[in-house]
Amino acid sequence: QINEANQKWEYKTLEFTPAENNGRVGDGSEAYNTILPSEVDMNQLGNEGWELVTSYLEMETSYPNFGNEDYVTGIQPNVRPQSVVLLFKRAATSDETSNQGSGE
Repeated sequence: QINEANQKWEYKTLEFTPAENNGRVGDGSEAYNTILPSEVDMNQLGNEGWELVTSYLEMETSYPNFGNEDYVTGIQPNVRPQSVVLLFKRAATSDETSNQGSGE
């Protein structure tokens, strides 16, 4: 039985990027990035006891009309996901908590 007040946690951060790398300037920069973490990987983390705590998108700005003499600011949407970051936690075992800070 774990006493919740004394529970120790360990954390894992994973970053996922788009499968296709669209340039930020010129041709192709207007393409929207889709980021899909693997369901198999997510299930594996769950089987290992990891629980998703939070997630956030890191955004980037693309410049599809940069260098084009017809460039007009504000006409083209230019913000898209660059990566998604997932933060997981799981209960730490007594061995893991006793080794923290020992360099092992």
